[in-house]
Amino acid sequence: MDILDNDDLEELDADEFDIPEVETPTLESILNESDDDDDPLISLDDVTDQGLNPSDNDPSTLVSPAKNRTLPELNVLKNWETTSIASTDSKKKREIDADQHGSVLSLTKEQGLSRQMLDAMERVNAGRPTTLAASSMFAVGTARGLVLLFDASQAMKFCLGSTKIGSKYGSVTALTFNSDSTRILVGYAKGEILMYDITSGKLLRTITDAHPPGSAVLHVKFTDDPTLAVCNDSGGSVFELNFRRVMGVRSCESRCLFSGSRGEVCAIETLHLGKNVADHPFRDRHLLAMGTLSKVLVVTLRPQIKILFSHKLAINPTCVPLLAWQLSVIRLDGNFSVDVILMFARGDVIYFFQVKSQSWDVFNFVHLRTMNLTYKLINTCWLNHRTVLLLDIRERAHVVDVDSQTNLETKPLDHINLVYNSATFKSIATGGNVSQALAMIGEHACYQSMIPFNKGVAFLGIEAVFTSTINTWRERINIALRSGHQQALKLALTFYDGSAKAIVGLPADPNERKRVISDVMLDILVEYVDLAMTKLCPDSGKLQVLINFYRNVVPICVDHCLRLNRVDVLFGRIYERFRPDCIAHGAFLECLEPYILKDKLKEISPVVMKDFIEHFQAKHMLSNVENCLLHLDMRSLDLNQVMHMCWAHGLYDAIISIHNRGMKDFIGPLCELLVLLQSALDTGIPLSDKITTLGNKLLVYVSCCLAGLAYPHGIMDQETSKRVKQQMFSCLVQPHLNEKNMRGLYPIINILLRFSTKEFLNVLSLSFSEPDFQDSEGIKVQNFVDVLLQVMLENEGFKPDQVGSLFTFLARQSARQGARLQLNETLKNQVVEFLTTPGDQATDHEERQQALVDLLQCGILAHSDNSRLITLAERASFYRVLRFLNSQRRRYDLVFLAHLRDPAQKDHVFTFIRDVLGSSAYSDVEKQKTKDTVLEHIKDLISLNGKQAASLVTTVLQGSIQTIAAKLHDEPFILFTFLQGLFSSEKQDVNDFITDSYFGDDDTHTSQPSDPDTCELYLSLMCQFDRDQVLTFIQDCDVMRRHRALEIVRRHRVDDATAYLLEESGDITGAFNILLAMTRDKMKLLDAEEETMALEEEVMSAVGDVVRLCQRNSSKLLEKQREKFWFSLLDVVLQSLHGARNADDVIAKRLARYVLTSMIGHMTLPAVLQKIIQDPAYKGGKFAEIKDLLLGMLETYRYESTLLGTTLNLLARARHETLVNLRRNVTRGVAPRSQFCTLCRRSILHLLGSERQNLVVFSCGTVYHEACIRLELNPGSNPHHDRDHKCYETSLKRSEYQEGLLASMAACLRKEDKPQDRARDRNRSSGFRPPFDPKNFSLKTKHPPLKFN
Repeated sequence: MDILDNDDLEELDADEFDIPEVETPTLESILNESDDDDDPLISLDDVTDQGLNPSDNDPSTLVSPAKNRTLPELNVLKNWETTSIASTDSKKKREIDADQHGSVLSLTKEQGLSRQMLDAMERVNAGRPTTLAASSMFAVGTARGLVLLFDASQAMKFCLGSTKIGSKYGSVTALTFNSDSTRILVGYAKGEILMYDITSGKLLRTITDAHPPGSAVLHVKFTDDPTLAVCNDSGGSVFELNFRRVMGVRSCESRCLFSGSRGEVCAIETLHLGKNVADHPFRDRHLLAMGTLSKVLVVTLRPQIKILFSHKLAINPTCVPLLAWQLSVIRLDGNFSVDVILMFARGDVIYFFQVKSQSWDVFNFVHLRTMNLTYKLINTCWLNHRTVLLLDIRERAHVVDVDSQTNLETKPLDHINLVYNSATFKSIATGGNVSQALAMIGEHACYQSMIPFNKGVAFLGIEAVFTSTINTWRERINIALRSGHQQALKLALTFYDGSAKAIVGLPADPNERKRVISDVMLDILVEYVDLAMTKLCPDSGKLQVLINFYRNVVPICVDHCLRLNRVDVLFGRIYERFRPDCIAHGAFLECLEPYILKDKLKEISPVVMKDFIEHFQAKHMLSNVENCLLHLDMRSLDLNQVMHMCWAHGLYDAIISIHNRGMKDFIGPLCELLVLLQSALDTGIPLSDKITTLGNKLLVYVSCCLAGLAYPHGIMDQETSKRVKQQMFSCLVQPHLNEKNMRGLYPIINILLRFSTKEFLNVLSLSFSEPDFQDSEGIKVQNFVDVLLQVMLENEGFKPDQVGSLFTFLARQSARQGARLQLNETLKNQVVEFLTTPGDQATDHEERQQALVDLLQCGILAHSDNSRLITLAERASFYRVLRFLNSQRRRYDLVFLAHLRDPAQKDHVFTFIRDVLGSSAYSDVEKQKTKDTVLEHIKDLISLNGKQAASLVTTVLQGSIQTIAAKLHDEPFILFTFLQGLFSSEKQDVNDFITDSYFGDDDTHTSQPSDPDTCELYLSLMCQFDRDQVLTFIQDCDVMRRHRALEIVRRHRVDDATAYLLEESGDITGAFNILLAMTRDKMKLLDAEEETMALEEEVMSAVGDVVRLCQRNSSKLLEKQREKFWFSLLDVVLQSLHGARNADDVIAKRLARYVLTSMIGHMTLPAVLQKIIQDPAYKGGKFAEIKDLLLGMLETYRYESTLLGTTLNLLARARHETLVNLRRNVTRGVAPRSQFCTLCRRSILHLLGSERQNLVVFSCGTVYHEACIRLELNPGSNPHHDRDHKCYETSLKRSEYQEGLLASMAACLRKEDKPQDRARDRNRSSGFRPPFDPKNFSLKTKHPPLKFN
C-alpha cells in the first residue's frame, strides 16, 4: 500500500455512523471458532491456547493459555447496505455506463522498464518475472532469484542477488519496501528472506530461520516501523520479524503470530499511515490484517498482540481471500480526522468496514456495505477512497464506485499475460508439502502481480510492466471528444452537476470547480457549432433535411447554455454563428419556443427578440409569439416594439399581460379593448370571429381580476390581488367613463351585457361567491344588482331572452343571499312570470325550474299566491315545483301525480307511494286520497313497472287481483304485464324467503297466488305475449287445473307445453307425436334454408326433447311400442341424412350419431342394426354414409362393455378385501398384557367359589373380570358391594367394551387333588402370586379356540 500525503486524502462525511463501544477478544478465541457458523459477524466464545505459538520461555508472550475463560462478544457495528452489481451483467447496461462515465481508467505500458527487464532476462539469464513491488522505485523479482531495481526514471539501478543465490534459495516469491524506501525484503521459494540496502545494493541480512523449513515465503510486509516486518509462509503461518543491530551486528528475531495448524493464512496486509499522519491512535499499534481460508482477522502488533476484529468469509475453494487498507479524511463538526477503511473479499462478495478510534484503546469496526458481484475476483486495489479496481477471474479490470456500487468501466487485461504465483502456493520448490486447499486457491493467486502504486495500480506481465491510473476529468473529456462533441458535452455535464464518479484533477471549491468546467464546456459547444455549420452540415439534399439537422443541433446548444446559466453565450457567440445562414437562423429561432413556453428561458436579448418576432410574423405564426410573450420577463423586451406589434395584429392576451406585468395597469387595457368591442356592437351587424374572441377574453379577464388571479394564468401576491379586486369592482360600477372614450351609463357593464348577457352574469355569480363580496349586509351585491336592473330594465336594446337571463340570475342570487338581497313584489312577479314561461331548450327549462325551486326554498316567495304559482308551474311543466307546493299543502295525491308525470322521477314514484301509505306521519284521509288516486292511475304504474305495481297492489294498496284484472280486461297486454309482475314478484319472494331463512330472518312472505282462475288467466295471456315461457310456468305452477291448462295451450298451439301436459297425464303417444312433428318441421327448415347457428341449435334442442321423452318412458312401454318410438325418431333423422345437400353435412351426422348413441341401453344392438340394414337406402349394400355412425356405435358398445366389466371386477375385489379383513379381525387372538384385573386388581386366576370366572380382553390388551366390568357399567346392580375407587381406564373404554371382542377365558378347573395344586393353594394363602402362564388358558370365541403355546 502506498503512503498518502495530507493533500491526497479526500474527505468523507461520517455523520451517518453511530459508533458504540467495542470490547475486543483475543486471537486464540478467533482460532477456536467453528467454521460452520453462518453469521458473518463473529462472536467470540471460549479461548484456548491453540493457534498461537509464542515461545514458552518468552516473557513477552501476550496471550495466556486460559482454556475455560469466556470473553465478551465482539460487537461489530452493523450498518448493512448489501447491494448487487448484477446490472453490470447486461451488455447494454455496460455500454450505458461507459457512455455516462467515459474512459475512467488509463492503462500504460512502462516501455523503459519493460525493455530493460527483457534485456536482463537475456543478458544475465535472470529468468521470467515472478513478483513486483513499488514505492518510489520499482522492484521485479525473477525466477532465478534476482531482483531488478529501477529508479523513478525507470532506469535500472541495481540487480540484487545472483543466479547462484537463485539456485540455492529458489525464485523470488515476495518483495516489500520499507516506508522510506531505503530497505527491501526479498522472500524466496525455499523459505529464505534477504534484506538489501537500496541506496548501496548491499546485502544486510540473510534470514533462514524466520519460519519452519520446507515452506515457501508467500508474503513479506514491512510495517511503519522499519525494524518490524511480517511474513507468511506456505504452511499458512504468520511470523513477526524484529530487526536488531547490537554492537554493529545485525540480527533478526522471529515470533509466530499465527499457526497454520488451525487455519492457513494466505494473505496479509499491514496498515501504513505515512509520515504526514501524525498523532493517530494507530501510529504505534501496527495493525495487521490476515486472511485465512475461512475468515479475516485484524490484530495489533504493539504494544501487545490484541485481536480487534474477526469476520467470516464465504466458502469458495477456488478463490483467494483479498485484503486492502485505505485512509480517508473524515470531517465531523468542523474537525478533521483520518480514519481507516478495510476492504476484504473472497469470490464474488466484498465487505467494507470503517475502523474508528473511540479512545486510545477502544476501536470500532463499522460495517459500511457489502457488494455482491456477478463475477469472481482474484485481486483488488484501491484507486482512491471512493473507487476500487477489481480484477476478475477472466482478467477483466472493473472500476467500481464504492458509494453507489456503480460499475464505471470494464477493461480487458488478458493482453498483459499476468504472472500468477501458483508455484509458490503449491510450494513446488520444497516438494509441494502444502494442503490441498492452499494448492487449489493457488491456481488464481496473483498477489505479487497487481499492486498499488502512486494513486494507481501496477501490473506485472510475463514480458512487460503496466501501470493504470484514473484519468483526470479533462483527459476523460478529451477521450470522449473522439466519439463526438455530444458525448463529450454529456460527460462534462456530469462533472458540472456532480453526478460523475472517480473525479480527479478538479478544484475542491464547488464554485471554482463549476467555473472551470463551464469554460471547457462552452469551448466544446462553440467548436461543435462551428463544425455543425461547416464539416458536419449536409452538403446536399432536400431543404427539410437541412432544417431537421439544425433542429437537432440547436437544442443541444440551448440545453447546455441553460444548464450552465450562460444565456449570454447562447445569444452571443453561438447566435452570431447561426445568424448568417437563413435556414440555421430560422431553425434557431423556432427551437426557442418550447423552452419559453416551459419557462426554461425567461429572457431574450432585444436583438434576438426582434428577429424572433419578424421570423414568426413572416410565417404568419403570431399566435406563437403571443404565447411566448406571456412567459418572457418584461425587462428583456422592447415594450415599444412589442406593443406596436401586438396592437397591429390583435394579440389581446399579450396586450393585457404586458400592461399587467410590465406597467402594473389592470384597468387601462380593459377600457381600451372595450372601446373596440363597443364600436363593433354599435354597428348592429353580426360580430366577426376576431371580435367574438376579444369579447370572450375580456369576460375571462374580468373574472380573473374579480377573483384576484393573474391573466391568463398564474397567481398574484396577496396585496396585489386585493388591490386588483377593488379596482375592478370600482371600475364596473363606475357610472361614466367619458375620459376612456366609453359612452353611456355604466358603460363596462352595458357593453359586456350586450355582448353576452348569460356569460357575464355567470362571471358575476362566481365573483359574488368570493369572500370579499360576502359582507354581513350584502351591500356590494345589492348595489351591483341595482346597477344591473337599471341597465337592463330602464334602457332599450336588450332582448327578452337577455332580460330572462337576468331574472334567472336574480332568482339564484336571491336564493343564495336570502334576506340580504331586496327585491320588490313587482320584480318578484316578473321573475316568476319569466321563469314559468315555456322555453324551447331542455337545458333552459331545467335551469329556470331550479331557479324557481331555489326561490321557494329560501322563502322569498313565501307570501305569494300558491294557487297562481301552481297554475304557472303546471303550464311550464315544473314538476319539482308542483311537488314542493303540493307538499306544503299536504296534497300528497297531487304530489303522486307530479311524480308520475315527471320523466326524471318515474323511478321514485313507487318509493313515494310506499312512504306515504306506510308512514304514520300522514293522516288516514291523506292516505285514502293518495290510495284512490294511485288506483285510478294503476294502468300508468303498470306500464311504468309491472313488477313494482303488482307488489304495491298486494302489499300497501291491499287490492284484489280480480278487481285489477276486471279493470284491465279491455287491455290484455297491460293485464299480462301486471300478472307477470305479480308472479315474478312472488317468485322473487320465495327466493328471498329461502335466503332469509338461512340467515335467520323470520319475516313471512306471501305465497304464490292460489287462485286457479288467476293462474289460468295468466297462462292464456302468456300464450299470446310470451310463448317461450309457457312451459316453464306450467312446470313451476301447481295450482292451476291440468285439463284447463291443456285446453288453453292446445287452443293457442303451444306444442312443447301441450306435449308436457300430455306426458304428465299419461298420454305418451300423444306427447311423442307432437314433439316428433315439431322435430320434423324444424328438420324441413334445416333442409330448405341456409344453415345458421341459431337454426342448428333449435334442431338439436327439438331432437333432444324427443330423445329425453323416449328415455324417460322406455321402461314403461312395451317392446313394440318402444321400438316404434325410437325407430320413428331414427327414420326422421336418417331421412335428413339421406336428403343432405352434401355427404359431409356435419349437422345431419351429429343428429344421427346422437340418436343412435341415446338408444343404447333402451334398444338392443341387433334390433338397431337390423333397422338400419332394412332401410331402403342401404339395400344396395352401400353403408358409406353411416359407416362412421356404425363404427361409433360399436366403439361405444365396446367401451361400455369394458367399463361394466372393470366396474364389476373392482366391486368384487373390494368385497373380497372387506371379507378378508373382517375374517382376520374376528379370528385374531387377543392376549392380556397383565395378569391382574384392571378394576379389582385381583389375579385373573382368582375364582369366586367354584364358579367359572369369565374374562373380558380388549384389543389393546386390557383385561377385566366380566363381573367387575358389568358392575362398573351398572353400579346399582349390586348395592352391597362397596368399592373405594373408580377405574378411569374403564370409563374411557366403555364404548370399546360395547363394540369390542367379548371373549370367555376360563381357568382350568382342578379335577383332582395333585401336589402342585396343593402347593398353589399354599402359595395363594401366603400371598405368593405365581407368574402368568398362558398355557393354562384358552380363548373362547364363536370361532375355534386358539391355544397359547
